[in-house]
Amino acid sequence: MAADFTDRSGTITNGGQDQQLLAVNDDRRAWSIQNLSTSDLWFNDTGGSATAGAGSNRVPPGALYESVENFATSKAVRIFGAVTGQAFSCKEC
Repeated sequence: MAADFTDRSGTITNGGQDQQLLAVNDDRRAWSIQNLSTSDLWFNDTGGSATAGAGSNRVPPGALYESVENFATSKAVRIFGAVTGQAFSCKEC
């Protein structure tokens, strides 16, 4: 990922409810998320809600997801975690 990233790291604020991870960004070139917690996280990069299942992408504990540079969605990205306080590292450029 390019060095000019913006840190979007955080935690799940309300376990069992999805939350916005990244806002709509027509200039987004790439983004990444790493699950720093001990439970699965899920994201949806189509602009829809994130859930623990079909239509969302699973990020197991410790795993890293990186978008393909210059092919990242410009849509809002939402994240779901079952447990309040689950930590993640997220970067966007």
